[in-house]
Amino acid sequence: MINLIATFQAKTGKETELKRLLLAMLAPTRNEPGSVSYKLFNVRNDSTTFIFQESFSNQAAFEEHCQQPHFTQLLTQLDGLLEHEPEIKFLELLDI
Repeated sequence: MINLIATFQAKTGKETELKRLLLAMLAPTRNEPGSVSYKLFNVRNDSTTFIFQESFSNQAAFEEHCQQPHFTQLLTQLDGLLEHEPEIKFLELLDI
């Protein structure tokens, strides 16, 4: 299982446009064969910060996600909307 979070910070005044683009990723990604969970959050009291919480069945499924037209199109649409590059953190589940 591949688990990660991807954080996007909009430039001030670009929050609505970024939110629209990120929301458009939900349905097509959730329909990908290897997508286990794909959720979008807005940080409470910070309208500029959005976080995807993502799980894919394996590395191949994650790599396939990164090649999908909806993903590559998103990357071309982010120009001018972000304070900085998206931050991606891969997570390791700890069972206790």
